[in-house]
Amino acid sequence: MAVNRARLLVAALILGAAVFLVLRRHRADLPPLATPPVTSRESAHAAGIDRSMAAVLALQNAPDGATPCETAYNAFKASKDVSDTQGVKAVVLSLAPRDEFLARCAGLPPDTQACLTPRYMWKHRADCQRADPGAKLSGMVELLRRTEPSHEDESVLAPAAGSSSAP
Repeated sequence: MAVNRARLLVAALILGAAVFLVLRRHRADLPPLATPPVTSRESAHAAGIDRSMAAVLALQNAPDGATPCETAYNAFKASKDVSDTQGVKAVVLSLAPRDEFLARCAGLPPDTQACLTPRYMWKHRADCQRADPGAKLSGMVELLRRTEPSHEDESVLAPAAGSSSAP
């Protein structure tokens, strides 16, 4: 009886080891659970998005300057250069010469200066809306205005009263 138990235990261990090895080998053949993100080098669609957003990406990726004003100028200049050279939709329509931009910017309140830098503005949107740098930019930089339908314009999208969406 003890011999049969010993044989049964050895057989169970061998069977367990065989199952472990088979499962381990099969798992190595499977793709990883988390697939890496698609890059623009691997996808024409991603490359198209990167190209259409190149001027915005330039705003975000421009080097920091010694002051908020210089950082803002670097961002606006980088975006304008990208749109001018790559023929993509411009975010920065016009930009004052560097010295003029920096001199005018230096006269603005510190919170407004900080809000001119795109990375700061994106992180502190509510504070920058209160600082309202828009009117103070006149003559320094002209930016593309985001256009959204007003509440009055939404009536164009809504079906007329009494109409049905059924054909």
